[in-house]
Amino acid sequence: MAGFGAKVLRIWVTKIDAGCQKGSNIPNAVPDFEAQIGTYNDDTLAALDKVLAKMVAKGMKAIISPHDGNALNPDDPRCDAYCNAYHSGDAYYQSTDAKSQIDARYAAILNYVSPSSGTKWSQWSDAILAFDIENEPMINAQDIAKNNDPPDWLCGRAGNMAKLTDGSGVLMATGVIAGDESNGANLMQKALECDAIDIISIHGYVSTANFWTSTIPGWLSTVEQHNKLLMVEEFGYCDDASLCGSVYQDNFDKQAAAITAQKIPYTYWEMVEGPDDSQAKSDCWTNCCTGYDGFDLGIHNGSSKGDPKSAIAAANQQTAAQSWPISG
Repeated sequence: MAGFGAKVLRIWVTKIDAGCQKGSNIPNAVPDFEAQIGTYNDDTLAALDKVLAKMVAKGMKAIISPHDGNALNPDDPRCDAYCNAYHSGDAYYQSTDAKSQIDARYAAILNYVSPSSGTKWSQWSDAILAFDIENEPMINAQDIAKNNDPPDWLCGRAGNMAKLTDGSGVLMATGVIAGDESNGANLMQKALECDAIDIISIHGYVSTANFWTSTIPGWLSTVEQHNKLLMVEEFGYCDDASLCGSVYQDNFDKQAAAITAQKIPYTYWEMVEGPDDSQAKSDCWTNCCTGYDGFDLGIHNGSSKGDPKSAIAAANQQTAAQSWPISG
């Protein structure tokens, strides 16, 4: 990715099983950071720190999600310790105890001292562009999101995290409130008004490039009125309805070009090292082609879904609409 000119990657504080996943063979499992609430396994952070060190050496930065809102659904295989304790997103976001517990988790992550740099993650701006407050907060508590976060969960967590990053240049991102933009809460008013939040993140799984052309200008105007940055943190293209429910009209290239034309940065869900699902149908060169969700995009051997190298080069030639702390 560095060779393509990519500047930012997203990484999550989450467990990963060894074995085949989306065209790649993962040789070593990464353990759950918090299998029991309040008990932390720094082996998870040590594994991620090695990735961060490699990124710094290539001039790249990370956006780190310290928890996944999708893991709060008891019916989801990602159901974690908080899911098991509170049994629903609604209960988790409204609980005073849960707020204290997740704040403690976040403090343990942000105060982790990097073995590779000797710097706390909260202060390591050479490696970390931003922390998400959570990946897709309130995706499992839609009513709370639609009612403008009555428990003040978002700004409360962001404020506590910002105390740890204070003065470092590491930013705070929403992580995309309530999931996909179609849920109507990515630009929640309380998030716009929260001083501790720097980045309003968007997730959009849409069929046409015109969506981005017609929608981003309004979003950008709104966030700039509140002195925030705007980025598309996830978008996707799928050409197999059996995996994602429908075939999208415009491929990765067209959608990426439309976002770039609006001078807004993006990260894609999800570029993969091995063959993507389309490539795997004719050539599974890794012999490890399982676990696809339909949105994967192979970065090698010419995927029919799009050309990430050319898209990144085009983005790097564009002047951003806003000022970002990223070199190059």
